[in-house]
Formats: sequence, structure tokens, C-alpha cells
Amino acid sequence: MTPAAITLTVFLIALALFIADFLPMGLMVFMVPMALYFCGVVEAKEIFAPLIGQSIILVVAMSVLGAALFKTGMAERIGRGLFRFCPGERSLMMAVTLFAGAVSSFVSNTGTVAILIPIIMGAAASHKINPSRLLIPLTAGATLGGNISVIGSPGNLIAKETIEKCSEGAMSVTFFEYAGVGIPLLIAAAVFYALVGPKLVPAKETTRTTESNSKNMPGAPQGWKGWFTVVVLLGTVATMIAADYFKCLPPMHITACVGAIAVVLFRVLTQKEAFAAFDLQAVFLLSFMTPLGSAMMKTGAAQKIADAVVSVGGGHGPMILMAVLWLTVWGLTQVMSNTATCALFCPIGWTIAKTLGADPRAVVIAILIASSVAVCTPLAIPANSMILEPGGLRFKDFFKPGICLSALAFIVSMVLLPILYPFYP
Repeated sequence: MTPAAITLTVFLIALALFIADFLPMGLMVFMVPMALYFCGVVEAKEIFAPLIGQSIILVVAMSVLGAALFKTGMAERIGRGLFRFCPGERSLMMAVTLFAGAVSSFVSNTGTVAILIPIIMGAAASHKINPSRLLIPLTAGATLGGNISVIGSPGNLIAKETIEKCSEGAMSVTFFEYAGVGIPLLIAAAVFYALVGPKLVPAKETTRTTESNSKNMPGAPQGWKGWFTVVVLLGTVATMIAADYFKCLPPMHITACVGAIAVVLFRVLTQKEAFAAFDLQAVFLLSFMTPLGSAMMKTGAAQKIADAVVSVGGGHGPMILMAVLWLTVWGLTQVMSNTATCALFCPIGWTIAKTLGADPRAVVIAILIASSVAVCTPLAIPANSMILEPGGLRFKDFFKPGICLSALAFIVSMVLLPILYPFYP
């Protein structure tokens, strides 16, 4: 078998085992790169290199800040304050989706979820509902909200570069270029969760909920440590946002580390409590599924899928092409890097659309939108894996709400994109 065939085989077997929930998820994600190694697809150093990646460091550091918010009782207090006008579960789901989307417009979806998890957990505790009911809308809002501004995700910049470079400067992409689709999509997602979310999102019991409730009783004295933690968190978030505009500032994961150091240094948390805040399952998911996505790119497996898509949708008009590319990119981004998927397909979409004589912007932006609808598996984006432990979620818990939301996103994209960017103006 060729390396590409081996990679696709490992991917399909792993996906089947994940869906069947036959083995513990942490064990499964560790077995995938090992299988690729023994089949000669990846090298040993590629398996463990992601352990020191920026996403891992960000998750670990923000977990420490989240633990500090829980210990001081500020998570529940902030959650109650932010969502005090939400009387029930449906309105909370809508508010969380919109709030996460607004934050994600300017902060990465990983950073948004890392920042908001303790606050959303606090809101769930204060309203006495299962955290999973709010955590899934949180990640959905965070990933869809990234489509509002050009800095919302790396894929946005890839699409911008493709449009401006391939058009040789004839077309430009403004800061809120994608908002024409991104904002309606976020609103549609919020309404979706308000209407059918309680029926689709599972209600999972977690030990984290019990522990946080016991530590954060309403009305408990906060002390200076609670407010100090809030100041540290706000300073961390502000610095993360400013780093996109001022290159002299440290990257996001370094800023998060400084915040984590501060809460331990000032004894808001003990060292033991800081180490206990790490969710090792999320670390495993983020680390050991990365080699699979890299192998799909390196071996040409992803390119073979792209070529198959071209043969199916390339000769049937721009609308069919856009729909086929959207569905393909959406499918791939559930299991591999959405940034890599976007980078692979944007030039392909542009080239085929130009060959058909159509304005390619709608096709390229459709690819971008599809790569952001990463809501069906915990492998799709780091943010999804971050909510597994606090929400008590399993792999299959993402499917039902994810598939329904994806269908809605597909419809919104297919309706709005040809209107905003006519194929034949």
C-alpha cells in the first residue's frame, strides 16, 4: 500500500472506533500516531513534537486561570452577572452562542473557549443546569464567530491572501468582508440552539459541576484573591487581543503562561492545585491527532480527495462546484486542521471558478466558511477537545447537534454567497 492509502485506512479505522466508543478516547488518540509510525508514514519525532505546541501550552495555562476562577468563586459570580437576564435554558444557549461568537471575532476560537469555559461553567452552576448544555453552544459560537472579522481565524487570512494574490490586486478583502455571511450564520446558530438545542445537546453529569458548586456557594466571601484573579484574566485577554496589532507583545500562549504564573505566585492556587487543573485527555487529543492531519497532507491523501472533488464538481457550473467543495472541506475539517484544509482548497476553488468564467470569491469564501463549521467531532478544533472533561462529553455527543448545525450552515452559505458575490455580475 502507498503511504496515502495507509493514512486513509488508519483514518477510517480510527473514525469507526471513535464512533463505536469501543476504547477509551485517550488510548485511541495515542494509538493513531503509533500505527502511522509502525507503517512507516510518520517519524518518531513527529509523534511527540505537538506536545510542546502553542495550543497545548495555551490550554494548560488557561486551565490554571480557570481553576483560580473556580476556587475563588468568581466563575459563578461572573457567569451569573453576564447572563442574569437569561431566565431559562433556551435563552442561555442563545446568549452563550452569541457572546462566544462576538469574542471570537477578535480572539482565536481556542483562546475564546479557554477564556470562557470557567465563566460558562459558573453560569451553568448558578442556573442549575448541566454544563454540557452550554459548552457545546460555546464552541459552536466560538468557531462560527471567527467568520465575522478577517482576524477571526488563520483561515480568514488564507482566503484573503488567495483572493488578493490570485486577482493580482484587482479584488480586496476588507476587515469585515466575511461578516455578510458570518453574522447571519452566527445568529442562525444562536436561534437554532434556542429552538432545538435542548433536544439535541446531551445533558451530562460531571464531577466538575459538583466540585465547583461546593466551592462556589452563592454569597460566599470572595476576598482579594477573587478580584486579583479577574484582573489577571482581563489583563491576559487584553494582551492577547493587542498582540494582533502590536508585534512587540508576546504571543497568546506566552501571555497565558504569565497569567498562570501570577495566580500561583500570589497563592491564589497552590502548585498542586495548578497541576491538578490540567485536563490530560484534552492534551492527548490536541497532541496525538496532529500527526494524522500532517500525514494526510504529506502523503498526498488530502490532495487525492481534492482531485476527486474536482472531477465531481468541476464541470457542473459554479453553484454545484461551490456546494461540492463546501461539503468536502466541511467533512475534512472534522478530523484534520481546518487551517490546512482551507489552505489546500482555496487555490483549487479559485482556479476552477475562473476556468468556468465565474467570479471566484463566492467559492473561496464558501471554502473558508465550511472550514469553520468544525462542530461534529472533538477532533475538529482544539476548542472542542477542551470541553470534553468539564462537560463530561464523549466523541458521539457532538454528532447530532453538529450535523444539524452543519446542515443549517450549508443552507445559509448556499443562499447568501451567490447573492453577495454573484457568479456572473
